[in-house]
Amino acid sequence: MGLFNLVRPVTDGSIVSDPLERTGHTVDFRRMEQRSIELVDALALIEREESHFWDHKSAQSSGAVLQKIGSALANSDGGEFIVGVEDRKVGTGLDRWRGYSSIEAATPVLDALARDTTPPLPYSVEFLTINGREELGIAVLAQIRKSESVHHAADGRVYVRRSTSTTSITGQAITDLSLSKGARSYEDQLLRDYTADDLELETELGSFLQSYSPSTTPSDFVRKQRLIDRDSGQAKVASAILYAETPSAVAPKRCSIKIARYNTRDANPRREHLVGVPLTIDGPARAMIEETLRRVTEIFESVSVIKPDGTMASVNYPPEALKEIIVNAVIHRDYNMSDDILVSVLNNRVEVRSPGALPGHMTLDNLLKERFSRNPTIVRLLNKYPDPPNKDIGEGLRTVVEKMAEAKLKAPKFKIDGGYFIAELGHTPLARPQEIVMEYLESHAEVTNSIARSLTGITSENAMKDIFYSLRNAGKIERVPEKVGNRSAWRVIESTDDGTESSNQQSLPYENEHADAQPGITLLNRVIPEQLRRKHRRRTNRLGRVPGRNEECPCGSGQKFKRCHGRPGSPQQSSEGELSE
Repeated sequence: MGLFNLVRPVTDGSIVSDPLERTGHTVDFRRMEQRSIELVDALALIEREESHFWDHKSAQSSGAVLQKIGSALANSDGGEFIVGVEDRKVGTGLDRWRGYSSIEAATPVLDALARDTTPPLPYSVEFLTINGREELGIAVLAQIRKSESVHHAADGRVYVRRSTSTTSITGQAITDLSLSKGARSYEDQLLRDYTADDLELETELGSFLQSYSPSTTPSDFVRKQRLIDRDSGQAKVASAILYAETPSAVAPKRCSIKIARYNTRDANPRREHLVGVPLTIDGPARAMIEETLRRVTEIFESVSVIKPDGTMASVNYPPEALKEIIVNAVIHRDYNMSDDILVSVLNNRVEVRSPGALPGHMTLDNLLKERFSRNPTIVRLLNKYPDPPNKDIGEGLRTVVEKMAEAKLKAPKFKIDGGYFIAELGHTPLARPQEIVMEYLESHAEVTNSIARSLTGITSENAMKDIFYSLRNAGKIERVPEKVGNRSAWRVIESTDDGTESSNQQSLPYENEHADAQPGITLLNRVIPEQLRRKHRRRTNRLGRVPGRNEECPCGSGQKFKRCHGRPGSPQQSSEGELSE
């Protein structure tokens, strides 16, 4: 016989298991006290939505079914399930509460958790009856802690929890899970000057427990959820992050959120771009997330952007996308790094910089496919709120990608920079830059390089020129003749009544016979102002040759020849000083 779990009673009628050495000790379950809960608490347990951390199981469930859910929770982030509540298909309300006739009849639940999994699961259970409705039977509420071991069910398989499903994994996935299990979280560190007594008096904890089912006292809750050390009474880091009025005053490391507004689109904003004094948000995790979202939304109202139709409007990001990247930063950051989360609001994007690289086996490549919690206790208990900020466990960053696409904005960017995880939401339309430029020109006479870059999110002036040139070569736009150099602008080529394109510029004859003089160059149709054609001839005659790539283009644009008529696909100078096709 290998290791097994010794079940020992505690004062509130629940039993707790601990892996102990081989022993023949048994427990007389008839001596265990059962807990009677009120009808409202029973209904709350029955109606609780199944999630990554919660499930209902029938009292008729086999030991194999209970092993799977128990080991899956232990292999993932921990959680709870209740045995003795039927599926929604069976009925509604109390019709679903169909418990065991006695505690002895519930023995298979304990066998499944303590004996039939390898190694035994870290669990605790409560036997629940409903006050005044004892005839409905005893339900077993099992709480499973995240384990440092990889647990196998009796069938030899390894199960994990993914959203509301229990799934088996094999091969490399088991290896990745095993490696991740070796990582200890700073959230479990004890706080020297913050005790169970301090924690139990926190307003946030009291407010949370008002809606928690089954009804629990603060002292019972913090003990059952392993938020304190039972011997010393010291509270853990996770408890301060979740419930302390000012976590940064309790935890030894910085753990607030800073919000900074930068009036720039630069990749690396500098101090001179800073608008005002950065805000510092502190408080319990839930409240800090909500306040950060409120403040950032207020800042958005002061940031104006040019829309493709040319109007000015406040910057707007999908609220779900913004919420998810902030929640992700709070619950998955490395609290062992003494630094705050930084939310930077720039003219063309929002960046959330979270302390800590990706945990466990997570990489940028599997970020949207796999999941791993650096802080499982914070993740699990934050999910117990009535409207939890991390409601859809494992879907957070995928939600960001989906919501940005629905808003027709470009996909978010994720990167690692010097031990920090950075999520970036760009306010860049998903449409092709050419489409954005043409939409703008539908309501405006002309567009400049600067305006076009603001519209499309393109940062390079030369890259924006490439967009203009592609539209010019497609016969869609032309340069405004009187505006050259830094004042350069582009306008739409209007169509005549017969469907042909017209221009205020004179057409230049095309001399195809000279095409062979420039091997490898394809020359396209273009119209050139007569005064520029004359200047082009004078320049060419003076040189007596085609300009060098870095010389000024003869057309008078002020650009280098390689950037203008010397570009592949652009009109070129023939050997006789004319432009040829």
